[in-house]
Amino acid sequence: MPQLKTSISWGIGLNLVKMLAIYLVMVLLFHRPDYFIHFHGDTMSYFEPIIHLLEQGSYSPDYRMPGYGFLFYGFFLISHSNEISFFLIILLQFVITGVAYGLLAQMVCELTRSRILYALSFLLLEVNYYLLFDSYLSTESLATSLLIFISYLCFRPGRHPILMGLAVCWLIFLKSIFCLLFIPLGFYLLQKKRPKRFFLLLIIPLFLIEGSWILRNAIKFHAFVPLTYQTFYPEGLYGGIYGFQSVQEIIRAYGGSHQFWRMDSEAAWYFSGGFAEPVFIEGVPYPNFKEAQLIQPSPDFFTSQMNLDSLHNLKRALTSVYLTTVTIKNPQNIPIECKDELAYIRNRSPQYVASIRKEKPFLFYVEANVNRIKNTFFTTYFFDNVFRNPAIYARLNPFLYASLQAFISLVNGMMWFFSSFALLLTLYFGVRWKDPNLLTWCAWLNAYVLFLYLFVFKQAEERYFCVLYPIWILMSLTVLHRLLSFIKRKWN
Repeated sequence: MPQLKTSISWGIGLNLVKMLAIYLVMVLLFHRPDYFIHFHGDTMSYFEPIIHLLEQGSYSPDYRMPGYGFLFYGFFLISHSNEISFFLIILLQFVITGVAYGLLAQMVCELTRSRILYALSFLLLEVNYYLLFDSYLSTESLATSLLIFISYLCFRPGRHPILMGLAVCWLIFLKSIFCLLFIPLGFYLLQKKRPKRFFLLLIIPLFLIEGSWILRNAIKFHAFVPLTYQTFYPEGLYGGIYGFQSVQEIIRAYGGSHQFWRMDSEAAWYFSGGFAEPVFIEGVPYPNFKEAQLIQPSPDFFTSQMNLDSLHNLKRALTSVYLTTVTIKNPQNIPIECKDELAYIRNRSPQYVASIRKEKPFLFYVEANVNRIKNTFFTTYFFDNVFRNPAIYARLNPFLYASLQAFISLVNGMMWFFSSFALLLTLYFGVRWKDPNLLTWCAWLNAYVLFLYLFVFKQAEERYFCVLYPIWILMSLTVLHRLLSFIKRKWN
């Protein structure tokens, strides 16, 4: 059996090779540096409070916890360069992910005693659906690594309680949705009969770090604020999304996708009047929103108070607001200039949601949740979106295109299998309250993330679930090995 140091070395080495491959292919071959250091819609919301801190001495605005931004703060103090700081964050993500992959492969090997599955786990982790998230300036990569690290410490309960506490605390500061993770984690550790001293050491980091954050918020806001001052960042802060939070409640009511930047989402239709301003690459608009290609509102969820004409009125109001955000010189005047449109959107949207809930309860409570699960797991958006990029597609000959399409189909199939199988395993192992093991913890972790994202916050966005993909691999490989061993014994 390989030693832990060996597994970590392999993980770091393989992930750095992947980093180099992404750079060679995406930057040098396809001339797309944005796939190597990738900014997305939320990126600057993590860094702008830190930039404000560096320039003006205060952390503001406060809709993000500083768990990700403090990396930029530290690297900027060393380099005094935004570009170098961003690169160092990406490099750190690849290294930490490599460590996490080594830990997970070690767990697979110790659980199965199989060197084949040990090697296969590295392959599945490195070549997976979430291939590029280490290149994203976002919290997904580090959150995934921290969940693996916490799971490894659960695999060896009783060791390093302070490190576990630090990992959980950092995870909360990265993604505040994990603020309640102490509940399943604490129950698991209680079942493992850890001594009181262990729990005391476990909560010390939370007490010191979270306590300091609460104290800071109490001084600034004169209120008890354990996480952030507001749940979502302000409407309109990063573009023309005024009114969108109201409209997306309608979309969620029937289980549609709220990702308005995607052509295959229900939300895109509401913004097709002007929101998705195309970026031209070699003369071709990308993304190229065309009305006929968008998902039209279905009559199946129309009610006595809401029909296609009603939604067209909402769409026109959103378009008007967006066009104002494009032309107005002072964005702070948008709520004044668009007062009537915003009042219309925020007045009608709750009425429409209430009508769906009242007149079509099965759709609201059952079908919508099923649709969110389907949209989350059975998606091909990420890689298909890469192929739709004209800057990449134009450089592919037919053989290379066919080869890559076969590879993408394989990766999508792997993701669908592991996610579906892990859901079944979550149902099986999640009810094993007595004498829980690592698979029990993984099941509880799956249930925690899926329940909060899909059923509480109703967020059907696949990037939120990349944190679970390595856990799915761990559960699937371990149980498949047990099943094959059982069948082999019965066959013999």
